[in-house]
Parts: sequence; structure tokens; C-alpha cells
Amino acid sequence: MQDSQFRVWYLFLTQVVAIAGLLHWFEQFEAMPQVDTASYRDYSFDSATTALNDKRTFVYPSVLRFFEAADGSERLIPWFQYFISAVCTGFFLATLLACRWNPWLALAAVSPLLASPLVLEYSRIVTPDLLAQSFSIVAVSFWLNVVHKGKGLTSLIGLSLFSFLAYQTKPSYLYLLAFVPIGGWIARWWLTPDFRDSWKVALRLTAASTIPFIAWCVLRWTLVGHFGLVSFGGYNIIGIAGQWIQKDSIQTLTVEVQPLAEKILQGREAKKWEPTTTYEEMESRFNPMVWEIAVPAAAALYDEDSRIMNRRMTELSSEILKSQPKAYLSWLGNAAKRSVRSAVEITLRNPIVLASLPLWLAAFAWNWKRQSASHDTVRVLNHDREFQTMVWLALGYAICKIGLVILVEPPIDRYCAPATVFLPSILVMAACQTILKEWART
Repeated sequence: MQDSQFRVWYLFLTQVVAIAGLLHWFEQFEAMPQVDTASYRDYSFDSATTALNDKRTFVYPSVLRFFEAADGSERLIPWFQYFISAVCTGFFLATLLACRWNPWLALAAVSPLLASPLVLEYSRIVTPDLLAQSFSIVAVSFWLNVVHKGKGLTSLIGLSLFSFLAYQTKPSYLYLLAFVPIGGWIARWWLTPDFRDSWKVALRLTAASTIPFIAWCVLRWTLVGHFGLVSFGGYNIIGIAGQWIQKDSIQTLTVEVQPLAEKILQGREAKKWEPTTTYEEMESRFNPMVWEIAVPAAAALYDEDSRIMNRRMTELSSEILKSQPKAYLSWLGNAAKRSVRSAVEITLRNPIVLASLPLWLAAFAWNWKRQSASHDTVRVLNHDREFQTMVWLALGYAICKIGLVILVEPPIDRYCAPATVFLPSILVMAACQTILKEWART
């Protein structure tokens, strides 16, 4: 077993170096800012109140500020993001081995994470996407350790810390607050069919994931008068609701949000956009609706105060969605279908998955040939527990992440890719398990 673990770590590190070499060869370590990079650069650290009132969370602005102070530029950020991703993935591998997984199945589970779309495409991008995914992988590692052992104060503290870092890096990772206790309860009950024990584990996981979040929300409510992670939710949901504002319904809205509704309608009419419930049209209009129409309108009305802007956009969106529940349900259904298609496409374009398919087919063909030649019953390895644990983890993680996304924004690849990060592991583990079984027969 020790020899196998050594080989697994050697192959893991070989993959890390090889992928880094390829990314460097194809100039994927050249820092590339995006449209929203500026909002992280402009984050103010002047005072706690100013920082907590910003529409961005503090982790990624802190990273940018560190590199600005240390190097005077952002040129090292791609290397830093890739390094952190590799270290966090290595921690996941160490956790699987500590949980006594078969070393080769553990490597099969971890390898696709090294070549996930966010690693290959976002290492160079100066946005928090890859860093948040990396922190979430460590959080899941601690989660898995608690699920397997049923307890562990160190793991619970680690889960709290890295869940906190994940959603403080990118707020969309708040879905961990749902996944950690619910997924933990299901997984623990499946591993050890003890109803009372699974509830105890779920309660520990609930406390570990929610206490830091609630403490943060109380701090913000005390200092800036807003109970929540960040004043940003309205910036997302207005991209959906703003497309359904109609002139004859503005008077039915509350007085506080009517001016904003009127200005958004004017901006939409300037683009000659009629209200629509067609999903493809709504997705293509989402970003322009937010950043070219709604946010400028709110900034003009509320003196660019992001907290008030967020509150009014949230209130307006809530009133519109309540008045048009069928349209919103249609959006959710179509967005869910879109997310499933995206998840399949993203999973199948993972290079580790593509490399594993021929191996799986070869093992399957060899198995078929052997069974045709002999009817002897041969005992084979059984690693179903590891495989099924990964299935529960990957599906639960994806459903919670995508479920949160489609409530407020379209499930484009940038948001679906983190949700599907563990799905390729299922296919690669299936290939590896087939090979191990054939190996055991020989």
C-alpha cells in the first residue's frame, strides 16, 4: 500500500508539472484582466465600514493588493492561482488516502480536478473564479473527512475556515451552506446506516458551516445596517426581473422603486427591447441589462451608494417576480435544462476524461473477450463504496451550486464549470475501477 501511495503521489506531481508546462508553453500564465477585475481593484480598505459596504467581498481584493505591494503588478497572479489550485487538489488527494481509499481510485478521482476548465482557462484570468474553486475543494476535503469519521474538531474547524474563504472569495459559493449539512447527512447515513448518528453529524456540519456566516452577517448589520454576506444580490436578480418591466404595471409597484423601474424601462426602450420570456433572448440580454441599464440607472438615482442601489434593485426585482410567477418558473425550468447541457459538455471536454475513455473501452473489450472464452467465476476487487461516495459528492455539489445560480442568473459556462468540478471524477473512476477489476482477474 505504501508503495502504491508513493507511485500515486509521483504521478500526481508529474501531472501538476506537466500541466503547468503546457499552460506556460501556450502563454496561459500571462495575466488577463476582465471587465469585472476593476471592481476588485477599486475595493476600498480605508475603513471597516467602507470595506463592508462594498459590493465585493474582501478576499480577492486582498490578493490583488498583496501582489501590487509585493511586485507592483499582476503578472504573478496566474502562477499563484495555479499553485494554490494544485496545493488544494493535493490536499483532496491526501484526504482520500487518509480515508483509506484505494490509492489508484483516489488518483482517478483527483486527476480531473487538475485539468478542470477553470484551471486550464482561468489560471490567467484576474478574477476570483479559480481561487474560490480551490478553497471549496479543501472545504469538501474536510467535509469528506467528517463524513467518514463522524467527528473531528480539526476537520470541522478546517471546514468552517475554507467554506468561509470560498464564499468570501466569490459569494456564489454560499451554496456550501446547503450542501455541507444536507449532503453530509445523506452521505453519512449511506456509509453507516445509523439514523441517529447521521443526524448528529449533520448538526455538527450545520454548526461548522453556518456559525461563521451568521457572525459575519451580524457584523455587517452592526456596522453598515445590512444583514447578509455582501450588498450584491440585487445586481444579479435585476438582470432577470428587469426584462419583464412593463409600462402599464409601473404604477402598481411601491413608490420607492417606481423611479428605478421607469429609468430601467427607458434604458430598455433605448435598445428597443420588448419584454420576453424566451430563455435564449433573456440570457443574451442579462449582462447588458445589469451593467448597461440597471446599474447606471440605480447609480444615477442613489448617488452610487452600492448598499442602497442593491436594496432598491432587490426590492424592485422581488415585486416583479411576485407579480409574474409563471414567467419566473419558466425561467427556472429552462435555466435548469441549460445547466444540464452545459454540465455534460464541460464534463466531456475534460482532457483526463477523454484520455480515460479509450482505457475503459479497452478494459471492457478485454472483459467481454475473457467472459466469452471462459465461464469461470473469478473474485474481483470491489471499490463500490469509493465510487458511490464520489457519485453522491459530485451530484450533490453540482445540484446545490447550479440550484443557487439559476435563481438569480443564467447558468453560463463560467458558473457551471465550478459546479461540475467533481463530475468528471465519476467517469475516470469508472474507467479505473474497470481496469482494476480486470487486473485482479489476471
